[in-house]
Amino acid sequence: MRFLKLFFDALVVIGLILLVARLVSFGLHALNIPFTTIFTDYSIPSLAILLIGALGNWILNKQKRP
Repeated sequence: MRFLKLFFDALVVIGLILLVARLVSFGLHALNIPFTTIFTDYSIPSLAILLIGALGNWILNKQKRP
């Protein structure tokens, strides 16, 4: 169970990092500043990573409660 908690925590952290990178790249794109497009190209997989991590943590926390 501890491995799953660490795994889902890592997914949440990675998803949040990718979310911040997407927001930064969107802001720079809006200002017409050249920046890499890798974060916008992979927006759906990074959103999926964040959702899987958040749902996994939610399910694990829900199982711990009596």
